[in-house]
Amino acid sequence: MDWLVVGLGNPGKEYDFTPHNMGFMVCDSLSSFFGFDFSLEKRFLGFFTFFHIEGQKVGILKPVTYMNLSGNSVSEVVNFYGVDISKLVVVHDDIDLPLGRIRIKRGSSSGGHRGVESIINVLSSKNFIRVRMGVGKEDDPARYVLKKFDLKKATLVKKFVDLGRDAVISIIKDGLEKAMNKFNGILGVEGSERV
Repeated sequence: MDWLVVGLGNPGKEYDFTPHNMGFMVCDSLSSFFGFDFSLEKRFLGFFTFFHIEGQKVGILKPVTYMNLSGNSVSEVVNFYGVDISKLVVVHDDIDLPLGRIRIKRGSSSGGHRGVESIINVLSSKNFIRVRMGVGKEDDPARYVLKKFDLKKATLVKKFVDLGRDAVISIIKDGLEKAMNKFNGILGVEGSERV
């Protein structure tokens, strides 16, 4: 396995289309784009499969541990396949970025994101790539990230999810630096909030 892509979220219908499930949504967009299906792999504590990008074998994981224990699922796959941490891409929501904005980085702190914090703690490393998907925030961030997006924003959210998918593809095809230069410079999808 050349790469491992992990989308963070919470399992269950009640969490569908919520800001906290942005990572799951990007994984599902990759699934639609490349035409693969996930299988629940109990040993990995998540939905898992492989797909290929230009000859590179990519594992893709949606942990079902709930957000705060995401690291347990990620470590199972990393240890089983001997994944190089530098080739681990974690896609997650970020309330510190406006809805529609992406930031790609490597090696930073969790920024208070419990799922990312869990991965850092379990792997004892921050040397993985993060695709931070901006979701904005309201007065009560903990409540906001678990509340479904307003349906008026459905088109915007779909475009943004597909942008996240394209960012993951670019990291694998073009390399981290090129992907950062391309996607970190985008102001956001049309109709998104600006800063």
